Amino acid sequence: MGTTDFFDSDLQRRGPRVSAGQGTDVVGSGKADDLPSRPLSDLNLTRMARHREEVNTQVASAKVEIERLRRRQGDLEREKQSLEDLMDKQDQYDRGKQEMLSRLTESLVSLEKLEENAARQTEVFSALRARFGEYIAELQGLNDATWSDEAFREELSKAVARIDAIRREFAKGQAAVEAVGGPVKLFDENRPRTELSEGEDESSRGFLAWIKIGFAVSAPLIITIVIAVMVVMWGR
Repeated sequence: MGTTDFFDSDLQRRGPRVSAGQGTDVVGSGKADDLPSRPLSDLNLTRMARHREEVNTQVASAKVEIERLRRRQGDLEREKQSLEDLMDKQDQYDRGKQEMLSRLTESLVSLEKLEENAARQTEVFSALRARFGEYIAELQGLNDATWSDEAFREELSKAVARIDAIRREFAKGQAAVEAVGGPVKLFDENRPRTELSEGEDESSRGFLAWIKIGFAVSAPLIITIVIAVMVVMWGR
């Protein structure tokens, strides 16, 4: 009897056990609803899929952000190039403006001097042109054919003296032309003397030829007169 009491008291200490007809009783304090309704592998797969989906979403967002930044970079590069072009144009404007202002100002002063010199040249050239025209007319007016034999020597001396005077005036005119910046020589010294210059006619060339002929013809007569005078003077 004592052994039975010990067994019963042991069962009481260990608590109730699940009987064959009562499947819903649980040993201890646990409950049946706390157990998972799906296998553990299914739970791990769901978590992996959710994680993969989150990663894919983040990757897609990163790609979109990268593309947006790439477009923004292109816009910034074009804006940078546009600003650099604008700066270049501003530099060209500043340099070009100063350069042309300097050149134009200096050229304006030079042109004023040239204009003043040109005015003096025009005045000198115009006066000399009129004077040389008068000399041409005067020389062309010398006609030795109208000289009488009695006045030939006198007319010839006067003509030679006038030619010398005109030569001196021509030299002065040439110096005046050179002084205002004109050419050193107004004529070509290498031009053959037998050629007629512009405005020169046959009468002017004939006058020079007649001077030579006059000297050649008068030389024997002059010599004869000189000898006769010397004979007369010696006889006295």
